[in-house]
Amino acid sequence: MRISVHFPVRRSVVLVALTALLAVPFLFAQDLKPIQLPKPQTSGGKPLLTALDERKTARTFENKPLPPQVLSNLLWAAFGVNRQPNEKPGYGRTAPSARNSQDVQLYVLFADGVYIYDAVANVLKPVVAGDARAKVGTPAQASAPVTIAYVSDVKNDKFSSVDTGFIGQNVFLFAASEGLGAWFHAIHGDDAAKSLNLTADQHLLYAQAVGYPGPNAYVVPPPPTAPPAAPPATK
Repeated sequence: MRISVHFPVRRSVVLVALTALLAVPFLFAQDLKPIQLPKPQTSGGKPLLTALDERKTARTFENKPLPPQVLSNLLWAAFGVNRQPNEKPGYGRTAPSARNSQDVQLYVLFADGVYIYDAVANVLKPVVAGDARAKVGTPAQASAPVTIAYVSDVKNDKFSSVDTGFIGQNVFLFAASEGLGAWFHAIHGDDAAKSLNLTADQHLLYAQAVGYPGPNAYVVPPPPTAPPAAPPATK
């Protein structure tokens, strides 16, 4: 837009308005607060072989948020702390990483904003306000209440895709165990990294949508009931 220098008052008004518009996202970001997650439940769930048998990709989701306890359990299962530093240097995690680099960060996307999962403190730290789910996935994927975006540092990018695969499988198995749906997918948006406020030194690898399966999602049928045994024949 071209602004004539002969109208300084109008020019000032326009500049003030543009400054205000640019500042809006930052004002909204300040409204986001850290989310202290409840202590994860680290026992229970379905047996491992049952979860493996029921693991699948869900492609529809209900418009229903995950309860805080389920969200905490999900993130812990994905890449939470399961060993204290007294066992070995650094905190142990539920998924392995090459050379114990723990190089993958979990960015958690909700309708209201983007957060980083701090596994040690069990806190979601706000990054940027606004719904970025559709920026990293398709509309079907963005319909899930939670999207986990996997981010690594460029300098540690050699093994990060493999490490992300470990975490993604943990999410799949937790979802199968808890009656949730999960969809691991590539990044589809051109401005995905910008929507997460990533720097040039960060690499957005993949994302995973998680939520309650929608009405058209495939549901594992219950095992058939064996007919009662016939009584022995009498002689």
